[in-house]
Amino acid sequence: MKLGILGAGKVGRTLGEQFERAGYEVLYGTRTEREGTLTLQEVASTSDVLLLCTPFAAAVDLLPTLDGLLDGKVLIDVTNPIAIEFNEVERPDGVSGAEYLQRLIPDTKVVKAFNQTGVENLGDPNGSVMFVAGEDEEAVRLVVELSNEIGFDTHPLHGLKLARELEGLAWLWIHHAVKERKSRDFAFYLTER
Repeated sequence: MKLGILGAGKVGRTLGEQFERAGYEVLYGTRTEREGTLTLQEVASTSDVLLLCTPFAAAVDLLPTLDGLLDGKVLIDVTNPIAIEFNEVERPDGVSGAEYLQRLIPDTKVVKAFNQTGVENLGDPNGSVMFVAGEDEEAVRLVVELSNEIGFDTHPLHGLKLARELEGLAWLWIHHAVKERKSRDFAFYLTER
């Protein structure tokens, strides 16, 4: 399976390296050609599964330009619609960012994942929890498997509307790590009582 990373910043590179270590072929796509990257269109057309690792606002602009290249594919939405100042959550039309993106690309299977924690945990999950939400059960199952392969304790949630809660969980992580100026080196875990 070929995985495509749309956006080659810290989050995209970290996830890409994780999947490369797990044995996947990973392609990186950027707006401008850089060493080791392809165009976003090339990555979208040749990858089986895509990880959307751009800022949310950039994703809103990007996805319509990939019209037709994403049809039938799984797109893992790693974005969070959070303002740069970390003082408000953007809720276009009162829906989650993932639901909004799904409206832009209705023939793509959007699944929300890898957005609920910082890049430090993406690079070393150590069994921390990762929730995965989407409408298509097969797509959700695939993303759960991918997440487990790189070291997360992954839990499926059925319905993309639950991306709202996952984006809220991301906001909680960011608030604690950034606004409260606590360590970024923490993760969420689930334990049984």
